[in-house]
Amino acid sequence: MITVFIDRDGTMGGAPAVEFPQDYTPYNGTREAFALLTKHGFSPMIFTNQSCIARGKDGGYDFAAEFREIGAADWFICPHDSDDHCRCRKPKTGLLEQAQEKYDLDMQQCVVIGDRWSDMLAGGQMGCRLILVRTGRGEESLSCDREKWADYAPEFVAKDLHEAAEYLCKIHP
Repeated sequence: MITVFIDRDGTMGGAPAVEFPQDYTPYNGTREAFALLTKHGFSPMIFTNQSCIARGKDGGYDFAAEFREIGAADWFICPHDSDDHCRCRKPKTGLLEQAQEKYDLDMQQCVVIGDRWSDMLAGGQMGCRLILVRTGRGEESLSCDREKWADYAPEFVAKDLHEAAEYLCKIHP
């Protein structure tokens, strides 16, 4: 089973930076993308920076309920702000390392889908296959932020998460 790590804000929905998690709305096709991946034997997991928790702006938001409802097999959340200098905030690899340890994953068999350079850099550093989506900050990641992850290339650039899921299902029937 191939694990697919999916970023939340800007990839699954919402604005590229969601200040209050209650304001998040999934993009059209996000639920279908999770269902498609699951149907084809993938294990879709979410990995997300949520500094709103450290900033006290989450209001007790139930991320677990959201992620269960969308069809995620598991989720890994960095609750820290950038000033906390933690190991889990992307572009650091701590969230992926947690998943690797929990599930004994071969990271070269895993896929990261995201819209930001930090998603791509974290995945690239762990040896994951990379798919960039053009939603959220995807265009910035391909242009003005490209030098930040210049050592890694996306295997595919998708218009959105649903197209990324279709691509994976097509190449791994």
